[in-house]
Amino acid sequence: MFEPSEEKSRQAHELITQAFGKQIKDPGPYTIVYGYFVKTGIFAKKISSYVVGFSEALKEIIVIPISSEVDEVGDAIRLKKDNISSAKFGLQGDLKIKSDLLKGDLRFIIPPYTPTVTEGAYILPITQKEEAAAFRNFIKNTF
Repeated sequence: MFEPSEEKSRQAHELITQAFGKQIKDPGPYTIVYGYFVKTGIFAKKISSYVVGFSEALKEIIVIPISSEVDEVGDAIRLKKDNISSAKFGLQGDLKIKSDLLKGDLRFIIPPYTPTVTEGAYILPITQKEEAAAFRNFIKNTF
């Protein structure tokens, strides 16, 4: 009922896969998921969106900032097990990564799906239940 339609979810998957491919030449070993983080301030909310690729074989996470329309793709942040000092889930389900390669903490949520009501809030409509569960297990088992 609250999940996005199959068509919208398929389109979102295509967008994030294309965005990942713009930065990573061989996306084959990675599972690609959509993530976001909402930072609430006193006067406004800032929503950051990401394409996240993770590989159990390579013990690596790649985080790529994207615009809400996925028409702008930022530089890839490649984090291996060796350079992540901490990766923990918060009470709200958000992941907080600490690494010497980052200026601060990197925080985001990999949702099983995004509710249709968030479409107007610059969050992609997507269903990724299996991928979100695999990501959670990957973080818990690797870090």
